[in-house]
Amino acid sequence: MQKWSLAKKEHLVWAAFIAPAFLIYTIIFLGPVITSFYYSMTNWNGLYKTMDFVGLRNFIELTSDEDFLNALRNTFWFTLFIVIFQNGLAIPLALALDSKIKTKSMLRAAFFVPAILSPLVVGYTWSYIFQPNGLLNVLLGKLGLTAWQQSWLGDPKYALYSLVVIVLWQYVGYSMVIFVANLQTIPADYYEAADIDGAGGWRKFTAITFPLMAPSLTINVVLASIGSLKAFDIIYVTTKGGPYHATETVTTLLYQKAFSESSFGYGTAIGVVMFFIILIISFLQIVVLRRREVGA
Repeated sequence: MQKWSLAKKEHLVWAAFIAPAFLIYTIIFLGPVITSFYYSMTNWNGLYKTMDFVGLRNFIELTSDEDFLNALRNTFWFTLFIVIFQNGLAIPLALALDSKIKTKSMLRAAFFVPAILSPLVVGYTWSYIFQPNGLLNVLLGKLGLTAWQQSWLGDPKYALYSLVVIVLWQYVGYSMVIFVANLQTIPADYYEAADIDGAGGWRKFTAITFPLMAPSLTINVVLASIGSLKAFDIIYVTTKGGPYHATETVTTLLYQKAFSESSFGYGTAIGVVMFFIILIISFLQIVVLRRREVGA
């Protein structure tokens, strides 16, 4: 009886410690999520308290909304480019800056600095660079490459790719730091054994380095996917979804519907769909990539 009472007291102590954190989690995360689900099934305009329950009508309309389908396509391509190129650039950078370069600490810091800048600052800075009379076109003109001068953010053919460049500039260094941290955990004994076996640099990379980078690759792929799927700041301050909806993503469309057009219920429905898309993609990525970690 005394042991049971002691165990019960111990559980109560743990519950007392956990309760405040759970309460804060409920208020900050679960509360807004549940509220969003409710608003997504109403026709609320975000201005007045009156609203009608419309069930799944908002979600049904999304399936035939050309603006939403276009935004979904743009979001898919934007995310795919970011995930591939951000990791594709970060891996060789990490390998280079994990070597015996004397200035590697300074270079790591230099590549990482953009990641701590505000996306708004980055967006406005690159808007100036990509202007028709901006720094990039001026530089191309001085190099005699006038045929390459473009309206980088004003031309539907180049606008989305220009946004990808901006995001890569800001976050490649962040992914690189994660890869470097992983590389430093690989035992040197593995490479010494490979040297004895006569393995070259490429063989050591494919047989040792890359398989053992699987944990950091999982982290970077998931973070890059989530970040690009919900990207808003940089897109809004550079193109606002234009020109001609060429850079309209799900997040910018959500903002437009909810706040510019006062269709808060419809905009919230877009947010709910995006919530499930991010949840499913993240889950699948973790499951697939974790299997590679086990195999490695």
